Order: sequence, then C-alpha cells, then structure tokens
Amino acid sequence: MNLRISSGFLRGRLVKVPDTDLRPTEEKVRSAFFNTLFSMIEFENRNFLDLFSGSGVFAFEAVSRGFDSAFSIEKNPKSVAAIKAAALELGLSRNVSVISHDVFSLDFCSLGKKFNTIFIDPPYILGGMMPELLDKIVASGIVGEVCVIAVEGNSETMWRKDGWSVKNKKFGGTYLSVFYNWE
Repeated sequence: MNLRISSGFLRGRLVKVPDTDLRPTEEKVRSAFFNTLFSMIEFENRNFLDLFSGSGVFAFEAVSRGFDSAFSIEKNPKSVAAIKAAALELGLSRNVSVISHDVFSLDFCSLGKKFNTIFIDPPYILGGMMPELLDKIVASGIVGEVCVIAVEGNSETMWRKDGWSVKNKKFGGTYLSVFYNWE
C-alpha cells in the first residue's frame, strides 16, 4: 500500500507503507489536520514531532508543507527501515530524523529540540494511556512557546491541563483531539 502526500512541494509523491499491522491515517484526516493546523500556526521555522509514526507520512507531509524539521518516533523495525528509505527517496534525510524507540520509555529531552506541533497516533487500544503521555510530554520541556498537540484515536482524548485548550473533530470513526497552549 502507498500513501500520497497531499500538499506542499512533495504533493502527489507516494510513501510506501511497510507490510505490518499498521493502520495508516486516511488522507482526508491528514489533510483536515494540516488545514486545521495551518489556521492556527505558521509552519515555517517550526519543528514537528510524529509519535507512533508508522509510515512516517505525517513527518514527510509536515516538511513538504514548510516545517523546518520533523522527528519520526517508531519502535517497529520494519517501519523504521521503511521511513528511513522513504526519507532518502524523497530527499528529506536532512529534514526528517527517524528514531527507533518505544514512545512510552523515550526521554523526550534527548531529542534536543522544542516542538511546535506534536502528532500522536497510537494503536487505538492504547488510547487510555494518552493523558499520562501528554503530561509526560509537557513536563519534559520539549513543548514550544506556541504548540499544538494532536491525538488521533477512536474516541476523544480526555485531557485537561491548565494553559491548554482543545478542539475535537470527528471523521467517521476517527477522532482528532487538538490541544493548543494559547487562548
């Protein structure tokens, strides 16, 4: 299976999805996410973090649309190899860093950057663990002064934190909870 990059300088390019048990995000949901994001922040000179990266298509789409850099975090070795190969094929090896690691045990400080957008697309069975993960991310200090954190799942992510607002969107059976740190 291939996924198409929907916008930016890589528009129309395909990303091969490795033969795993991945559940790739539909293009309409990716497009809606980036359109929502674009209405909230500027992409230029920003950093993107893609957790539970799977195919890496969110990281590629982010750079295609103007983010300076993207980090792709994925623990499945086949997926990691496929993301690295796709980054090379797309000419994004300088812009997309691929890290093979379990998201829950990752020391986020080790990434050495602050992020303006963090996209989290865990296996839906792990949805109940997202509030704890969001707390860990915010506590780690990697959140930029202006930051959007989005969580994809089969239900809204229930997370309340002082200083953070939320927008929830529904696409068929997919929910997107978009948290942002300004009023």
